[in-house]
Amino acid sequence: MRLNYITVTMLNSAALKPRDWIKVSVKHREKFERLLEVRESDPESITTVNDNDVCFKKEFAIGNGSYGTEVYICLGSDGVERAIKRLPKLMCKKFLKNERDILNSPNAVDSPRIVNYCFYDDTSNPDFGYLILNLYEQNLEEFIREEGESLTESRVRKMIRQVLEGLKALHAREPRILHRDLKPTNILVDVYGNLLLSDFGIGRFFPEQGATTYHTSNESGSHGWVAYECIDWDELFSDKMQNPLDTPLQLRCKEKSDIQVAGMLSFYILAKGKHPFGPKIAQLMNLHDDNPVDLRELTDPDPVLTDLLSQMLARDLEKRPYVEQALKHPYFLSLEEQMKFVAAVGNQTKLKKPHNVVPQQLNNRHPSKPRSSLLPMDWKTVIGHDDLKTLCKGGQNTPSDFVSSNYTSCLRLIRNTFQHRDGKLRQLKNKTDDTSSVEEYFFQLFPHLPFVLHQIIRENPDWKTLPALKEFFPVINRRVVSDGE
Repeated sequence: MRLNYITVTMLNSAALKPRDWIKVSVKHREKFERLLEVRESDPESITTVNDNDVCFKKEFAIGNGSYGTEVYICLGSDGVERAIKRLPKLMCKKFLKNERDILNSPNAVDSPRIVNYCFYDDTSNPDFGYLILNLYEQNLEEFIREEGESLTESRVRKMIRQVLEGLKALHAREPRILHRDLKPTNILVDVYGNLLLSDFGIGRFFPEQGATTYHTSNESGSHGWVAYECIDWDELFSDKMQNPLDTPLQLRCKEKSDIQVAGMLSFYILAKGKHPFGPKIAQLMNLHDDNPVDLRELTDPDPVLTDLLSQMLARDLEKRPYVEQALKHPYFLSLEEQMKFVAAVGNQTKLKKPHNVVPQQLNNRHPSKPRSSLLPMDWKTVIGHDDLKTLCKGGQNTPSDFVSSNYTSCLRLIRNTFQHRDGKLRQLKNKTDDTSSVEEYFFQLFPHLPFVLHQIIRENPDWKTLPALKEFFPVINRRVVSDGE
């Protein structure tokens, strides 16, 4: 659990002397050096908030936001670098206090994917309120602009996972929370490159346990980063709209609204700053038409990631996953988890029944079926005769027992190898020099097999609720609130 610094102190004008400065930030190093200079040369310009020295001059600002929000660096008397958010007093109760309450909830305190709250003060200054947070290097928009072109596939996956882990901390635990303002500038990046959710000023606790819809009298979200169901489309298409870039919001937000916007952010990371619904002028219409135009125009797209994003970006709420389900998508599964999943499917007695829907779809080579373009037509040829003999050693089957075009046979072979793998890896010929496990061996040959299985099984309730498969297909039983409630 992260430490919460909740103490009450007076706001002093005299600067405290910090202990040894603990240098962590790279981006803001020069600002801190300058702050220490100003502290010595012009101590009257230093304000101390809860033992943190800050100078409210432009050169020390690191961010700004809506409603007059400004963010500055500050240095604690314990030598720790922090950030202080300053907001006009009139807005404190509405936004800053709300953000404090969310950041002080167990959901946020226990999660490394949510920014760390330190201190809140709305009484010591007649004009401003303050919120002190841990310091982070930059926001996602800045990071993608500077580092986007160098992002590797594994780094993209890690970043998308971290966004969803932040949402899981909010959505999957009571008291559950809606963020309502996800966007690149509200995702922060720490000095190690990890992503954290921030800016909870318009976030909301669900009013009751199990609810999935929140009704509010406040507008929410930012242009381009608002879910379909949060927009008043009737007003948008009326003659009342003065500016086509204005986004009229209806006063309802659902848990899966955060999911759709998280899908936009995930695409933004993948496409190095692009929006899935196209340029700003076209985003609303493409959102309305369920047309993620840029997703469909990706060059050499990863079908597994494209599938996940298509679900998250869907206009239809029922097609979007809950965050727990999104994190169980094959895109995020490790090699060991993929093998466990494939072996669990291969171990089902239903797989031996030719008229069961799952083996039927898995073995169907028609171009419209999931396996058509993602799995080799003849899996035995891909493995090779010598390796097939090696993999069959110690078992009851011989290579001739397996049907080359039948992937239920392939699953049985993988399951048997998973259960009796001793010494086989080093005897295999059809592997690369760096293949270190049977998991790597099989998924180098059939990288999309877990994904194809997942596509088929997720549409078949009788399969995805099987005890051995339930962990890969979480069932979420949150109460559905009608729009009229």
